[in-house]
Amino acid sequence: MQHFAVALLALAIGVKALPSPPPSGSLPPFPSVSGVEPPINPPGPGIVPTGILQPFPSGPVFSNATGIIKARNASSETAPSATTGSPKTAVAGGGLPASSGTSVLSAVKTIAAGESFDGGMMMYDRGVSCTGQTEGGGKDAVFVLEKGASISNVIIGPRQIEGIHCNGGCSLSNVWWSAVCEDAFTIKKQSASETTKIAGGGAYGATDKVLQHNAAGTLSVSGFTADDFGKLYRSCGNCDDMYERHQLRRHCDFGTFSVATPYAVTESDIPHANIVASDVSEICVEYKGNDTGDEPEKISSGPSDACIYSESDISA
Repeated sequence: MQHFAVALLALAIGVKALPSPPPSGSLPPFPSVSGVEPPINPPGPGIVPTGILQPFPSGPVFSNATGIIKARNASSETAPSATTGSPKTAVAGGGLPASSGTSVLSAVKTIAAGESFDGGMMMYDRGVSCTGQTEGGGKDAVFVLEKGASISNVIIGPRQIEGIHCNGGCSLSNVWWSAVCEDAFTIKKQSASETTKIAGGGAYGATDKVLQHNAAGTLSVSGFTADDFGKLYRSCGNCDDMYERHQLRRHCDFGTFSVATPYAVTESDIPHANIVASDVSEICVEYKGNDTGDEPEKISSGPSDACIYSESDISA
């Protein structure tokens, strides 16, 4: 039996998702990162719906959708520079926090299982040029977080390729990416029962994806800012090993981007959102994944059992 892509709820430039209050008891408590999660401000413009995701289908043949949504490119005055290393103020979230200094790592820095690392708002990178969408490996990351490791108060600089890798149940608090290269953050290993949590922080200037989910389990994101990116979240649709995956998100602020986040919701999990979108060609695209490494095949665009919304939810 073949399984198909799970929903992609689309948002675009100036996106504003305005969910109505959920029915009493319809949403479970949102997981927090004990002791490290920053205060969350009330939702404002750019907020995406809150809720728990419907499980992605399991099996060897399935994919998360990645979609095609057109958006204006951010100007040089509103997006961080990937070459100069001097991020400018971004539309969403007001840009990067000030760094306390810079550190160029000659090799990937590994945070041991169960250990914590506080970077004190230092900017870390690898002193190398971004290689675009050429896939790197663990040796190209700035940090590798082993199982249960935590990292906080870090800025990832522009001279790097792979950002941060997680090997299961990681916690990130107030971590920022000045100019995303291949991707900002990847869950490389994780069991079905584990949750990786991102609290606060943000990422700018991703030509493709920001968050990449290759393993199993859940990715929980709160208080995160992103601007000038291609895809916020991608669940691997052609990995050698395919898993059921979940994503949860609340109080996030997203500015200019070209493809919305692939995720699915159910009627009981979250109310329908009123989405305001401009310069959008496709709101939700469904793909059929594979375990051969080929690019997933596009199945449909628009509302479906996987793309859960109605045309009346969308306004320009």
